[in-house]
Amino acid sequence: MIVMENNYKTLVALFIGMLLISVSGFYNTYFQFFPLFENIPFFTHIHFIIFLSWFAILIWQPLLIKQKKFDLHRKVGRFSYFLAPIMVVSILVMVKISIGKNISISMQQAKMATAGAVLDLLSFSVFYIYSMLHKNKVRKHVAGLIGASLIILNPGMGRLISNLFNQELAILAMSLTPFIATFSILLYEKLKLKRPIFKSPYLLILLVWTIELVLFIMLPGTVFWENFIGWISEATPTP
Repeated sequence: MIVMENNYKTLVALFIGMLLISVSGFYNTYFQFFPLFENIPFFTHIHFIIFLSWFAILIWQPLLIKQKKFDLHRKVGRFSYFLAPIMVVSILVMVKISIGKNISISMQQAKMATAGAVLDLLSFSVFYIYSMLHKNKVRKHVAGLIGASLIILNPGMGRLISNLFNQELAILAMSLTPFIATFSILLYEKLKLKRPIFKSPYLLILLVWTIELVLFIMLPGTVFWENFIGWISEATPTP
């Protein structure tokens, strides 16, 4: 592990790796139906384009800095002000589309899948806003983007591991990956760079992710959440 904010090659490799893992995870539910994509809702294609656009920006931005194209870097960054809210909306639409299928499996499945998606969106929003508020402080800016991207990575990674192994291992990997990634950075900063842990922006990732996991455990078991799922399912037209 190295200092993320000062090594553009590592950032590019990290984001490309996240993209490849995420795309691989959706092979069974999306790419295997290429080129006809029968029975795939049209909005799924829109969601995929938005998803690719997010990672395209992440991969391109460090390259622009490396090439000293700072003005273009700022313009691309401003485009993310438009893209990030659209990504949030697109994920909410996908949750609404999939909720009927999840209920057909079990109400518990629907409650857990919806809770995970909604909580992921909240965490993603926290990290993205944090990153943009500190766009002139490279360390905090990059930490926020890494946190947001770990959230985006998790669904695809979970599906990939579930397809290759089993769902239990997938849930474990999704729960631990943000912790492992950020703990690695924190330990490197503490041991090698002598940076105080409690002043590290990566501590925010650990805090937010811990809160998300606690809420994910608690929320699906509440009456409020079951009523919410029922309300959403009633408002969702049957395909």
